[in-house]
Amino acid sequence: MKSLDFGRWALTGCAAAAMLAGCGALPQSLSKGQVGTQPPTGEMPYIAGGAALGPLIATGRGKITHVVYIVQEQRSFDNLFCSYRGANAAKCSRGSQGVPLEANCTLSDTFQDFERARKTGSFSHEKTYCPGYTRPEYRTVPPGETQPYRSIAASYVLGDRMFDSTGNPTFESHQFDIAAQADAINQPFGSTPPDGCVYRAKVRQFKGPPKPACESYKTLADELTAAGLTWAYYAAGTSEPTWDAFGWVHGYPAGTSPPTQFLTDVANGRLNAVTWVTPELKDSDRSGSRSATGPAWVAAVVNAVGESQFWNSTAIFIIWSGYGGWADHVPPRYMNYAGLGFRVPLLVISPYAKRNHVSHVQYESVSVLRFAEDLFGLDPLAAADRRATSPAADCFNFSQKPRPFVPISS
Repeated sequence: MKSLDFGRWALTGCAAAAMLAGCGALPQSLSKGQVGTQPPTGEMPYIAGGAALGPLIATGRGKITHVVYIVQEQRSFDNLFCSYRGANAAKCSRGSQGVPLEANCTLSDTFQDFERARKTGSFSHEKTYCPGYTRPEYRTVPPGETQPYRSIAASYVLGDRMFDSTGNPTFESHQFDIAAQADAINQPFGSTPPDGCVYRAKVRQFKGPPKPACESYKTLADELTAAGLTWAYYAAGTSEPTWDAFGWVHGYPAGTSPPTQFLTDVANGRLNAVTWVTPELKDSDRSGSRSATGPAWVAAVVNAVGESQFWNSTAIFIIWSGYGGWADHVPPRYMNYAGLGFRVPLLVISPYAKRNHVSHVQYESVSVLRFAEDLFGLDPLAAADRRATSPAADCFNFSQKPRPFVPISS
């Protein structure tokens, strides 16, 4: 692996390293950097004696060398975290009136649905298929089914002002998860033009004719590679192509490593600097999957990292790709015609994460990319991650000793 040059800026000497995390704790890429006076954008230069250690530690450098994104599907904050103590959450549906994860229930969440709900505050215009339930979009998942998520929140951090960066459906949301942007609007469909992508479908735009879905913008993976840092993407692949974000970008293969391979790789001592893990349909939380195994799957991924050699150097972010048509009572702030989208949950897990903390800071889905960019000294990719607030300041305490991991019960 190449050494990472943070703008020709680095710590010098064991004494400076010890002030951060002990001489042996600095990542190799930091310890081999070149001495200089130009820091990453927005930070102070390092001065012998530690005058600028505050800004350095605030990003997690010297503490965090691995970032893991777990990307679940299409649930609003109210739908999963109703009645959570300390959070701005709707009340849970009473008794048997909740809609369980495994219900045969599908809600429409097109961009048109989003626009109507955003402008009117009503979700009742959406098309639904949910036999046995009246106005299911306003109902919530029974808390007993989401206990692993609630246990994670009680042990670490839950964000209750996390908005999707886009109101468009899951295809575009997944593009924001890797690139903080998307050119195509709405879901892929139709024939396969000769555009060179793994998936050569077209996209039906909200306005205008269909267009090729192949993207050509820079992703976070491009920046990581240029910086000499490794990354990996585990995806359901062709079984759920709209979730396979890299499969729609020029120059990337489809996600060929199945999600379960992540568990094997971590157990065998392999974890990249940045990793995306997207589940199979049954583990995704998506309505209509007829499965309730999503929370247990997420717990297994968290436990794999927590029980590995990588725990003390890892930050894990659990995000959801859009609201899925489920109601949320907090209106999103208008940023542009496509967003912000509705609230989705954010869970933050790390030995340096605060304990039982509800963060009321406004984040958006690309805030987790901003965390990695600040951590590794990378440039923003687009307007969204440039404006986004990183969870580093309110969700972590990098001055505390790393907390031992306690397995999440599923």
